[in-house]
Amino acid sequence: MRQSVNDLITQEEIAQWFPDKPVLIPAQTGQGKTYWVSHGLYDYLKARNLTCLFLIQRTRTKEQLKKEFAGKEVTIHVETYQSIEQNILRKNPTPHYDFIVCDEAQYFTSDAGFNEYTDISFDWIFEQRNSVKIFMSATLKSFLYRLMNKQRGNIFLYINGKLQPLDMFACTPAKLNLTTPYDYSHIKSLTFFHEKEQLEKIAAQVISSNRKAVFFIQSTERALELYRKFKNNMVFSCSKGNLEYKKYMNETLIDSIADNCTFDSAILVTTAALDSGFTLKDSAINTIVVDMMEPETVIQCVGRKRPINNDDKIDLYIRGRTNEEVNRSLQQMVQDIKSAKLFFENEEEYHISNHRQNSANNVIYNRPIGYDDNGNLQYVKSPNYSKIARLEYYAYNLFPSITKAKIKFGYDKYLARHFGFFDDESKQYTYKVLSSKRQTLIEYLDSIIGVKMFTPKDRKPLIDKIGLKDYKGKLQKNLITLNTYLQDENLPYTIVSRRETKTVDGAKKNYTAVWTLLKA
Repeated sequence: MRQSVNDLITQEEIAQWFPDKPVLIPAQTGQGKTYWVSHGLYDYLKARNLTCLFLIQRTRTKEQLKKEFAGKEVTIHVETYQSIEQNILRKNPTPHYDFIVCDEAQYFTSDAGFNEYTDISFDWIFEQRNSVKIFMSATLKSFLYRLMNKQRGNIFLYINGKLQPLDMFACTPAKLNLTTPYDYSHIKSLTFFHEKEQLEKIAAQVISSNRKAVFFIQSTERALELYRKFKNNMVFSCSKGNLEYKKYMNETLIDSIADNCTFDSAILVTTAALDSGFTLKDSAINTIVVDMMEPETVIQCVGRKRPINNDDKIDLYIRGRTNEEVNRSLQQMVQDIKSAKLFFENEEEYHISNHRQNSANNVIYNRPIGYDDNGNLQYVKSPNYSKIARLEYYAYNLFPSITKAKIKFGYDKYLARHFGFFDDESKQYTYKVLSSKRQTLIEYLDSIIGVKMFTPKDRKPLIDKIGLKDYKGKLQKNLITLNTYLQDENLPYTIVSRRETKTVDGAKKNYTAVWTLLKA
């Protein structure tokens, strides 16, 4: 049986934590991080008359936690990162806390893509010299990049239930196994889809089969389009701060979902506003659909549904990405990082290049520093360190690692391995693909079984239809590479090559590589 965080961390261990040594607790969603705060840590604090600030990512999560911390407010104060940021800007004093626990610590880097204030709360936390600092998350790797830039040394990390020092100079996120083994046995099936049109087909299938589903969609516009099409069977949710789209959201209904951990409609469609901290507990919710680009966000979305028993299973659908799509994002991230480096190295040149404006990607931005006496927000031009850390993690670590191989859909395979859909014994992936393009390829392959391809011109239609490209976008024509791709994609076909002699215009001609497609 998998141990919870509360099982692993004893009060004797907590007593060894000190303000100058931040503690990282990586644990899968549903492994009891919040339970440990409200029980194990609470008991330790109460017995010693200590206080704790428990920081969370979303206002809706705070609403869900009211019951969990009822009667414990004197010892543990629950607050959002955003409220702390506003207090700092308005120069409102925040009381001293003996412990500061940062839940969903990936907030500092994941939200930095659209929230320019995450550095404010991050810096404030490290200014609390007399507070023990604890960071918890199921996805800590991008955050670790931010921490490495801030805190050189004296960081402790839980690995396999033991607190170990993290050598910031000898270890990088690429080499560090951050977490104890994840358990995704509640995921019955994993299916990737690549065309956005598949969202409507999956939604229609959920409704017609009387299932319940949650759709996490990165684009608010796309989420709204889906909601408009299935309005009678769907609930729409987005950030309360999204002034353009929140008018389509029934906030009272969303608040009731937070209170009851479920919903009555067939489908809840939401943006990243519910990607972390929010909990759904309903065995009738048996389908999760995720259309998000960054793998850390995908993992957080999947973790919103908590199984209530061993029979509570889900079918998981994830929008896959080709290597070309990932590389496009990677190249844009590299350009964003270069923009920040220019600011560091030659600020005058940076301002000339950007016409004295902030960079379009906001890696350099007007950082709020507080309000003046007239209530006007004051700014200073500054690098967005949290956003830069997030970009560095994806551009220099994760994305290159999943696209460098000559295997198409490295992104899909990375997530398939994470969620347990790779068989170590057979070395086969066990996920499915929902794709009209895949079906078209299968139909084409079936039509040419046994057909002999004597020349490069004969082979060209097959090579083009497979369409396999390397990370540089070069079309792959090698027989071994193509067969490896067919095997990796669980397509039951093999291309064989043989020598053969053929009579052409009355004369015998020898062919050294005649391709033929066979079906297993």
